[in-house]
Amino acid sequence: MPKWQDVLKNSVSKETIKASNLRRIPQLKACPFWDRAIFMGTISYKSPVANYDGGIVKYDGRIYYVNRSQIEALRPYVHWNLRTQISVIEA
Repeated sequence: MPKWQDVLKNSVSKETIKASNLRRIPQLKACPFWDRAIFMGTISYKSPVANYDGGIVKYDGRIYYVNRSQIEALRPYVHWNLRTQISVIEA
């Protein structure tokens, strides 16, 4: 596993994530087993180059970003706790 994936795997701690790590998290667009994805929390953050409105999931030991429309589309099929909010800190 490349070193950057090790860093990202532990980037969410105590319901916070650094903005620099958030930019490096890949988006999970297609997943064969959405029920195996563990929802870590929702994200709402605007940066100068991107708007993050969605959530962070852990799938197969890696973390991914999913946008709000994906979460809404999966709501009838996957039961995630959407109450956890992940704060983004500038560092």
